[in-house]
Amino acid sequence: MNTALIAESFIASGSVGSATGQLVSIQRDPERAAAAGGSRGSIQLRYHSLQLVPVDLIDEVPGIWAALLDVVESFLAEGTGQGRYPGLDAEIVLQTTGGIAKFTAGKVRHIVDTGELIDAILGGAAAYHHFAGTCQPRIAELRSQVSAAGISAQGERAAHPWAPRRNLGE
Repeated sequence: MNTALIAESFIASGSVGSATGQLVSIQRDPERAAAAGGSRGSIQLRYHSLQLVPVDLIDEVPGIWAALLDVVESFLAEGTGQGRYPGLDAEIVLQTTGGIAKFTAGKVRHIVDTGELIDAILGGAAAYHHFAGTCQPRIAELRSQVSAAGISAQGERAAHPWAPRRNLGE
């Protein structure tokens, strides 16, 4: 498994920013994240030691992943992708030259490998939806488009079997 670019979802436990509030990783502590309830939180995309998405962009996690999927979809269709965080004044942009992508989230911009970034976004979205117990057929469709375009750094990624399923409506 390629670990140069890692996608991770966090669920807010308590009021983030307060003394007792914190973000809980669905990958590292799935039981505690499930117990936190709700869908407010953050996502992280880390490229080696670089944080591609500012951790302070707290919003609805399914909406963040949907916005990132919109960015990938418009990137595949138009060569550049743009989207917005669902409840924040923060834009997400993906532009590329060759195999190198310029990725912007909020006010943070980094240069990364296009295939690795897209693989991480699709893998992170799939892991979140698996954790949440929700179906997102759009991810498989985008994986097929990415593969057909020859962009993917790793090809197909399996679903994350370690992520427990839960219903966000509970």
